[in-house]
Order: sequence, then structure tokens, then C-alpha cells
Amino acid sequence: MKARLSSPLPKVAAGVNIPQEKAEIIAEVMAAVGGKFTAADKDCGADSVGYVCGLSGYTESTARTEVTEELLIFSGLDSKDLNKAVTMLRSKGCDIPLKAMVTPHNRDWTVSALAGELAREHEYMNSRGKRENDGQE
Repeated sequence: MKARLSSPLPKVAAGVNIPQEKAEIIAEVMAAVGGKFTAADKDCGADSVGYVCGLSGYTESTARTEVTEELLIFSGLDSKDLNKAVTMLRSKGCDIPLKAMVTPHNRDWTVSALAGELAREHEYMNSRGKRENDGQE
């Protein structure tokens, strides 16, 4: 039986609406874990997550939808590299609340759908933490 070798996904952090100062920090952090930073256009909302992360088999959407939130999507990092990257971003004061890792489940989603889901999760976690701190839960 022949072994099927698949090439590993490239280590990428794709950013949407990332200001230049943060983009430089992210590029530095990604280089430290053997990856790169790519900036996606803010009107990439109709594109798939797979496309903006450079995965093979994905093409650009003909529709253009603007994403207004800062969003960072990691691809191809193992848990060790992901933890290192997130820790380094925090230590450098690079706060991007909406972050995700590409998964088989979300790579076909549009960037807008991912941003919306992350925003809802972020809001829920923040409101839950506030209730717990206020003694309401």
C-alpha cells in the first residue's frame, strides 16, 4: 500500500481591516513561527475563508461584501505555534478580539459569516464574564 503524502498547509495569518502598525507586529510574529502575514481586502466578505488563507482549490468570489471588524484568521499552525503566536501578539500589545483558526468546518464559510460568528461569540463571552464579575451568575 502506498502512503499518501499531503503537503502541509502553509503557515499563514490572514488579516482583514488590520491597521498598518498591527500588520507589522503580526508579520514579525508569524515570521517567528515560520509563517507569513497576508492582508485581505476589506471587501473580501463574500470570499471563502479558504481563499483568503491561500488554500488550494478556492477561488475569489465575484461578489464584494465589506467586513468592518478587525479579523485575524490563522491557517497551518499546530497548537504549539498557535499558542506561541497568540502569546507573542498579546505581549506586544497587538489586540485583535476576533481571531480564528481555519478548520475543515469553517474553511468553506464566507469571511463575513466567520466574522459574524466570532463577533457573537466574543459578545457572549464578554457579557458572561461581566455577569460573573457582577455576581449575577
